[in-house]
Amino acid sequence: MTDHDPRAVFLAEANELLDRLETTLLDLGDRPGDTALVDTAFRALHTIKGSGAMFGFDQVAAFTHDFETAFDLVRRGAVPISAELVNVSLSAKDYIRTLIEDPDATAPVIGEAILAELERLVGRAQAQPAQRAGAEGAAQEAAQKA
Repeated sequence: MTDHDPRAVFLAEANELLDRLETTLLDLGDRPGDTALVDTAFRALHTIKGSGAMFGFDQVAAFTHDFETAFDLVRRGAVPISAELVNVSLSAKDYIRTLIEDPDATAPVIGEAILAELERLVGRAQAQPAQRAGAEGAAQEAAQKA
């Protein structure tokens, strides 16, 4: 591969983006309210997804799309950053790297488990405000009846 090989350029850029994503995720663990870090993570995922699709890394694009969707919810404030979310995101980042570097060595079940955990965390975070609102409504209704 030469420096002008588009796939080689993608591989180099993807590795840089994954390194930046790792640093960003680790920083988010220390500063979960830092919206600039959330934006940086989202942009890295968005770029990896789009570039992966453009250069024929369909598995990378599909997996990253779901990961990016979770981070879009974080970016919009619907899901807070937690230690669990950071940990599963680091696992997702490692899985993306494996998909890029050695797609034949990856077990789809690993990616499915990571996405299921992301979905569980995102779903739980989104349900919590609704559960609190439901509990508050029930408490208000009980107070009105008393």
